[in-house]
Amino acid sequence: MQVLETPTTNVISFSPLLRRYTHEEFCELPDPGDRASYELIGGYLFMVPPPDPPHDDLDTRLNKSLVGFVLNHDSPGEVYHPRAAIYIDDTYLEPDMMYVSNELRAKMGERRTSADIVFEYLSESTRVYNQTTKADTYLALGVRELWLIDSDSRTIEVRHPVIKENFPAWESVQYGKGEWAESRVLSGWRVSVDELFAGLV
Repeated sequence: MQVLETPTTNVISFSPLLRRYTHEEFCELPDPGDRASYELIGGYLFMVPPPDPPHDDLDTRLNKSLVGFVLNHDSPGEVYHPRAAIYIDDTYLEPDMMYVSNELRAKMGERRTSADIVFEYLSESTRVYNQTTKADTYLALGVRELWLIDSDSRTIEVRHPVIKENFPAWESVQYGKGEWAESRVLSGWRVSVDELFAGLV
């Protein structure tokens, strides 16, 4: 049996029963390596594995569509990718992509505490986290629209915040083969499910 020693410096804990982090402490954590990253939710630390294919292809296609719409329509705002983040005192999340309108940016000031639209690309390693913990954190942070792109089922799920039984919740619409996913926040912008996933393994 081999005994593995834990380093005494930069000890990192993923259980909130042992330790919760401030944003300042989170920013001082060493890089986890292997293209992974950390995220922080309510002081709780989460390890996020690196993205799986076809993450980059989906991002490129969706980015072209979104940026093209923003530039060609009366939709002033910016499109961001990691390492751009949404963060407050004890929470730090990096969406795969997000759209922030100039109006929202002016309200937030220097710190980006929310976004108009957030996009997450689901993979085997991040699916449950993105659909539950991370999605509900976006809800709590006031994100107006959430797109979950699933390359396995070849579907796009678009969520909007509602109130159910006096609690914030997501209302979801799922788009599949032959359909077009539509945005309520950017009225007129829509994405063909077939075109988004065409030729991807």
